[in-house]
Amino acid sequence: MADSTVVNTAGGSSWVGDALDGVGSWALRSKAPWLLGFLMLFDSWDSLVIAFTLPVLSGEWGLSPLQAGSLISAGYGAQFFGALLFGALAERYGRLPILKLLVAVMCLMGLACATAQSLQQLIIFRALQGLAIGGALPSAISYINEIAPTATRGRFFGTFQFLMTSGFGLASLMSAWLIPAYGWRIMFGLGAVPLLVLPFTWMLPESPRWLAGRGRVDEAARSLERLGCGAVPAANARPPIPGGGAKVPYSMLFAREVRSTSIVTALLWFLTSLASFGLSNWIPSLYVSMFNIPVAQALRYNAVVAVSIFILPIILRFSIDRIGRRPLPMFGTAIGGLALLAMIFIDHSATLLLVSLAIVGQIGISIGSMVLWPYTAETYATRIRSLALGTSSSLARAASTLTPLLVGGVLQMTGSTTLVFLVYGLASLAVALLWRFGTKETAGRKMVD
Repeated sequence: MADSTVVNTAGGSSWVGDALDGVGSWALRSKAPWLLGFLMLFDSWDSLVIAFTLPVLSGEWGLSPLQAGSLISAGYGAQFFGALLFGALAERYGRLPILKLLVAVMCLMGLACATAQSLQQLIIFRALQGLAIGGALPSAISYINEIAPTATRGRFFGTFQFLMTSGFGLASLMSAWLIPAYGWRIMFGLGAVPLLVLPFTWMLPESPRWLAGRGRVDEAARSLERLGCGAVPAANARPPIPGGGAKVPYSMLFAREVRSTSIVTALLWFLTSLASFGLSNWIPSLYVSMFNIPVAQALRYNAVVAVSIFILPIILRFSIDRIGRRPLPMFGTAIGGLALLAMIFIDHSATLLLVSLAIVGQIGISIGSMVLWPYTAETYATRIRSLALGTSSSLARAASTLTPLLVGGVLQMTGSTTLVFLVYGLASLAVALLWRFGTKETAGRKMVD
C-alpha cells in the first residue's frame, strides 16, 4: 500500500507554500511554536489532572467507583465530541479564532472545576472543559504545520510538541508536591494560567495557507508579510488554490483520492491510542495489584516513563527531519509490542524484568503516538487538515474510553494480565505493520495546499 496510497488531495504546493520556504527574517514565525506550545502544555495538563486529583476527591466526597468512573468519562467523552465538532469549525472559520475561543473556555472551566462544590457540578465543568480540550489541539497543530518551513518542519513542530506534551509529565511531578500541601483544587486552578498568555496570540496572523484556500488571497499575502516573508508574489502571480473556499463535509475524508489514507490513518490513531492510554492509565495499578509491588515503588517505576515524556520530543525534534517520520514509530512500536508480548511468559516473581519490559512497551508506543500528530498534519491538504486532525483526535479519545472497560473487564473475568498484554502487544505490532506498509514518507516534502 505504501506505493499506491494517495497522500494528498491536491496536486502540489502553492505560491503560499513557496513563500513559506523562501528567504525572510521570519521573526514572528519563530515565536509561534513557543507561544502555542505553552498554551497547549496546559491542554495536556488539564486532560490528565483528573488522574492525580481523583484519589483525594474520592476520599473527600466519598465517591463510589462508578461515580469516579463517570467523572473520568465526562472529560474524555466530551473530548471526543470536541475534536469532531471544532475540527470542522476550524476549517470554516479559521485556525486561530477557534483556538483562542477554546483556550479561553478551557481556562475558565479549570477555574470552575477548582470551585466545584459537588460531583454533579464537577462533572458538568469537566465535560465543558473536555469539549475545549478536544478541539483546541487539532487547531493548534494545523496552524503550526501550516506555517512551518519544509526543510525543518520536524524541528519546528518538535519545539511545539515538546511544550505540548510536557503538561503530562509536569502534572505528574507537580501533583506529588502540590496536592498534599494545598489540596486538589489548585491543580484545576493552575489550568487557567494560559489566560495570562492568550492576549499575546493576537500578534499572530491567521494561517496564510488557510486564507489562500478560502479565496482570501490578499489577506494571505499580508499574513506572510507579518510572519516574516522576505518577498510575496505580485497580485497577478497568486493563482487560486484548487478547492479553495469550498465547504468541507466529513465525506471529503473518504473521497476516492484519500480513502485508503484515511482508513490507514484512522487505524493508526485508534490502535496507537488504545495501547498508549491503556498502558499509561493501568500500569501503576497493575504493578501493585498483580505484581505485588509496593505503591511507592510502583510510582517510582512509573516516573521513568514520565521523564521520557520530556525527553522523547527533544529526540524527535532533532531526528525526524533527517531520518524521516516513519522509521522511529515503526521500530519503536515493533520493539514495544514484542516487549509487551514477552511479559505473558514471565513469572510474576521476576519483578525487575517485568517492569523493564513494561517500560520498553510504554516508551515504544509513546514514540508512535508523538509522531502521529505531525505525520497526519503533513498527509492532508490544507482544506481538510484540521478536519482530519480533529477526526483522528476523536478516535484517540474514543480508544481512551475503552481502556477502563477492556482492562477492568478482563481482570474481573480472568484475574490475569495475560489477555491484557496480549491485546496491547498485538495492537502495537499492528501499528508497526501499518507504518511499514500503509504509509508514505512525508519528511522533506512540501505540504499540499
